[in-house]
Amino acid sequence: MTGQNRDLKADIELFRLLGITENESKIYLKLLEKPKGELIDNILINFNLPPNEAEAAVRALVDKGCVSIKSNMVEANHPGEFIPKILESKRLSLELQLKEVQDAGLLLEKTLNSYYWEKRLGIKPEELIEPLVDLPLMERETVDMIRRAEDLILIFAGRFDWYENIRESIREAMSRNVKAQVLMLIKDKYTVKRAGELRGLGVKVRHCTEEWYPVRGTLIDDSELIFLIWATRKMGVEKPTYYRPHYTRNPGLIRIFKDAFQKRWDEAKEI
Repeated sequence: MTGQNRDLKADIELFRLLGITENESKIYLKLLEKPKGELIDNILINFNLPPNEAEAAVRALVDKGCVSIKSNMVEANHPGEFIPKILESKRLSLELQLKEVQDAGLLLEKTLNSYYWEKRLGIKPEELIEPLVDLPLMERETVDMIRRAEDLILIFAGRFDWYENIRESIREAMSRNVKAQVLMLIKDKYTVKRAGELRGLGVKVRHCTEEWYPVRGTLIDDSELIFLIWATRKMGVEKPTYYRPHYTRNPGLIRIFKDAFQKRWDEAKEI
């Protein structure tokens, strides 16, 4: 296509899609017709643009790599030099925008999902169950729960390896005449010692005859429950994989846990 037959409007529209303004595209297209370039002063005066707009457009073209300035002469660069760079910059920008949109969409879905079920079930999801970050936080929350206990503490554990971390809170609760029951596996000298200490504090302790059960937790006064669920148990794996700990005040979940605890307590061996 010759210069006389070029569709300048179409070219300007294509430039616009690349993020190049109309003023910038007009200057670049005129510079294409000048193989040796054009003086900056002539561009500011003779390109049918206000001088301040022409100057801003030239600076933008330089920044985008569309033109080069040598000894006050502005020359159009080869399209193959700057268009791929502009396209790559656009790609990165669009990917960033897409990620922002995706993040916004996920956040919106989460927010609306909670509201959706709140209006249909009459309960907020966070009132049903609240996830906790990790086991150390679960232990700290358990300590706080035991300190709030007024009537009964039920603890369903395995080896109860974390007993030492909550021992003082149990001791303090027992001094307030709070009753406590601990269901655990008593199978070696360490667990025997823990069970003995607990009994010394006045806690009722029983040995769980069912070695594997996927739920462990602490229930306080039939009103607060903190628990975790073991996801799998594989042969040869010392510690089972567990889901994130959770906290709840929901009566339904509390009832399920208490029923499971009571069944295994009735089947357990006294020591």
